[in-house]
Amino acid sequence: GEDDFEALRRKRMDTLKRNQKKKAEWMAAGHGSYSDLPEEKVFFDLCKKSHRVVAAFGRPATRRTDIVDKHLGDLAVKHIETKFIKINAEKCPFLCERLRIWMLPTMVLIKGGKTEHSIVGFDDLGGHDDFSTETLERFLVDHELLIESFC
Repeated sequence: GEDDFEALRRKRMDTLKRNQKKKAEWMAAGHGSYSDLPEEKVFFDLCKKSHRVVAAFGRPATRRTDIVDKHLGDLAVKHIETKFIKINAEKCPFLCERLRIWMLPTMVLIKGGKTEHSIVGFDDLGGHDDFSTETLERFLVDHELLIESFC
């Protein structure tokens, strides 16, 4: 009766507190926005601080990079559980070589510090420029880069 309800309430409060703590940690690690990589050498530190990272390599002011930027900008605000980084490939030759970037745009999906998958161009998203943010979101959920409950 009453004790069960109280235990359930306490458990729910603990879960809420844990979730708030997680959200605060994510925000402190720079989640919640789609930001430019300040310099190449901080990339690996950023990946160590965040369990899930989507790193978008592109070339500024090109149509397909702009498409990626729009979708990831929207997803970054919604999915604070994941770090979203925008990388100017022309300014990061070492990273491009290290992560084997051969086509732009490429989104590198990093989980637990390891490259999980790379979305090269838009082939994984239907092969055309007008894919929806939801299509990208579903792909990232399927690859465990986004958490379903944030959708």
